[in-house]
Amino acid sequence: MSFKVKIGLEIHVQITSLKTKLFCSCSADYRGKPPNTNVCPVCMGLPGSLPVLNIRAVREAIKVALALSDISV
Repeated sequence: MSFKVKIGLEIHVQITSLKTKLFCSCSADYRGKPPNTNVCPVCMGLPGSLPVLNIRAVREAIKVALALSDISV
């Protein structure tokens, strides 16, 4: 048996142009504020809270992915 090595990278980025968080409408502006200031039941993961996906965040992430897909490695 021959094996081929595959190495993958997981990259995390922060989209700073967004005003709200990914799964709720809480403010994403945390700079200079005390911890746990901009939280709600969804942020805290409380039972029964229903997250709503921030569609603008998805659009911005797709733009970044499309821009990076043209880069040859």
